[in-house]
Amino acid sequence: MTHPLLRFKKIHYYIIPLISLVVWWAMLIAMLSAWSLQGKPEYWFMTEYQTPVYISDIGATNLKPLFISCAGFQSIFFVGTMVMELYLRTHHKLQPYVSTKQPKFAVISIICGIIGQLGILFVSIFDTNNFHTVHLSMVAVFILGCFFACFFNFLNSFIFGNYPQRLSPDHEKVIFGKRRWYNLYMVSFWLKCVWLIAAAGFAICFGYFMKKGNANLSASFEWTISFWYGLLLVMWAIDLFPSAVKHYRRRHPEEFDNSFKQDEMSPEEEQRTISTFGSPTYNEPNQAYFKDLESQPEDPEPQNTAHDQYPPIQGQAANAGPPYPLP
Repeated sequence: MTHPLLRFKKIHYYIIPLISLVVWWAMLIAMLSAWSLQGKPEYWFMTEYQTPVYISDIGATNLKPLFISCAGFQSIFFVGTMVMELYLRTHHKLQPYVSTKQPKFAVISIICGIIGQLGILFVSIFDTNNFHTVHLSMVAVFILGCFFACFFNFLNSFIFGNYPQRLSPDHEKVIFGKRRWYNLYMVSFWLKCVWLIAAAGFAICFGYFMKKGNANLSASFEWTISFWYGLLLVMWAIDLFPSAVKHYRRRHPEEFDNSFKQDEMSPEEEQRTISTFGSPTYNEPNQAYFKDLESQPEDPEPQNTAHDQYPPIQGQAANAGPPYPLP
C-alpha cells in the first residue's frame, strides 16, 4: 500500500491562523469590490476625490457592520494563534522551548497582540467620519501592538535557530542543519524579518504620504500593508503545522518505517530546565563521562559471605549455602 509523501491530521491547530487569514482577506476584497462596483465614489465626508480610498473610508459607510464583525473575528483567531503556540510548545506537542526566557517572550507577544487587536477593533468601531482623532490613534495602537507582538514572537524563532544542536533530535522527524545559520528555524526567522522590515516600510510610507497630503499614495500603501499582513498568518500556520504531522504519526505508526518516538520527560528532566539564555533542553551525551567509565576496571564479582556465618552440616558441600533461611 502506497502512502502520500506528506501525511498529517487535516483538521488541526494550524488552521487557526488560516481562518484569520481568510476572514481578513475576504473582508478587504469585499470592501474594495463594493467600492469599485459603486463606481469608485467620493464619499460625503471626504474633502477631495482620491483613488483608491482608505479602508477606513469604506468602513465608515453602510459596510461598517462588515468591518466591525470581520475585524473582531480575525482578532480572536490572531491572538488564539499565539496562545496555541505557547500551549503546544509547553505541552511538548511542538518543539519545546530551549530557554526559560522563551515562554516569557511568548507571553509578552500575546499581551502586545491583544493590545494591537483591540486597536483594530476600535478602528472599526470609531469610524473616521464621526471619531477621526480617536480613529487615527487606534490605527497607531494597532500598528505598534502588532509590531511588538511580532518582534517577541520572531525573537523566539531566533533562539531556536541559534542553537540547533539543542533541539530535540527526532522531534517532528526533522533533520536540522548542523550549521547555525542553515537550520529551519533560522531560515524561518530571516523570512519573518524580511516580512517585518517590509511591513515597517509600508507603515512608514503610509504615514509619511498621509502627512504630506498625498492621499492616493497613502491609501495605496494602506491597502498594501493590509494584504501583506495576511502573509504573517501564513508563516504562523507553517509554524504550527508540524504538530499536525506529529499527531498523525502518533496515531498511525504502522505507516512509517520507524514509529514516531513520543517525547516523554520525567519530572526530574522537567526540573532540569534552563536558567540562562539558550541553555539546552535536550542535552547531548557527556562523552567524557562514558570514557571515564570505559577506563575503569570491571567490578569484581561480589563475594557471598553469608555462608560464613553458618557452619555447613555434615555431608553437605561447603558452598551449598545454609539449610535455613537467612535473617
